[in-house]
Amino acid sequence: MDVRKLEAFCRVYELQSFSKAGEAMFLSQPTISSHVANLEEELGVKFFDRLGRKVMPTQAGDVLYGSATKIFANLDRAKASIEMLRDRVVGDLGIGCSTIPSLTLLPELLAGFSRKYPEVSFSVHTHDSSEVLKRVLSGEWPIGIVGQKPEEAELVAHHIADDEIMVVAAQGASWLPGKGPVSLAQAASLPWIMRERGSATRRVLEKALEGVGKNVQDLLVRCQVEGTSESLAHAAHGVGICFTSRLVAEDMISRGVLTALDIQELSGTRQFYLVYHRGRHMFPALKAFVDFNTK
Repeated sequence: MDVRKLEAFCRVYELQSFSKAGEAMFLSQPTISSHVANLEEELGVKFFDRLGRKVMPTQAGDVLYGSATKIFANLDRAKASIEMLRDRVVGDLGIGCSTIPSLTLLPELLAGFSRKYPEVSFSVHTHDSSEVLKRVLSGEWPIGIVGQKPEEAELVAHHIADDEIMVVAAQGASWLPGKGPVSLAQAASLPWIMRERGSATRRVLEKALEGVGKNVQDLLVRCQVEGTSESLAHAAHGVGICFTSRLVAEDMISRGVLTALDIQELSGTRQFYLVYHRGRHMFPALKAFVDFNTK
């Protein structure tokens, strides 16, 4: 079985499109179609059904894809092992990252690392902290950067940065209380923009509220969003206040778009961690990245 044809099949399966698969592999659509057709002829089954503009895998397609991903994983491990013998740090490194460090910390980390190891490329996956930890634990991603220390014994965590947590609102919003400290009771009656469950930022807020005998249900939640950028955008337009990171809010505060509220019970610091699975074999790119960012 030709590996290139198998790769073409996988790209069609993942992208559900022959044309998109061709673009991803820098091949023409007819070439992709030919590769898949040759595989179908070789194995005597049909791998895809065309339903309008959609390309849907058949049961045989599902089976082949499951086996093909294992084949390519083995090939990647073989390549990394060979490169390790040649003492070269090369290849693609998958990184799972929660939203705040993805926006603020990771670009600088990758820039510094790339200057020293220019032959390493990166695939960055941005999700909430819980999802990143889950995928690092399962082995799907070799490394993660998150805003909460993992509880799982299988995960190794290195503290890499600190951040200040704060509550911000649109400068001059009509519903804001006057200048000076804001009590938690006052803050609870204001409209809130809330991050999704699984977000480390939300977990920090929940923990802070628990410390004073409160919970999220005590807040007037006007809007729920799935990302840091969205929460800041809504806050800047006066939808409500949001609990966020100084790292991401600092620019908007300095430009006068947002203002920080002085709520003593909801102020403090948080930490960001670089995490990886304790049992994972440290191939060169992964070991170099861990060493570079934890020394």
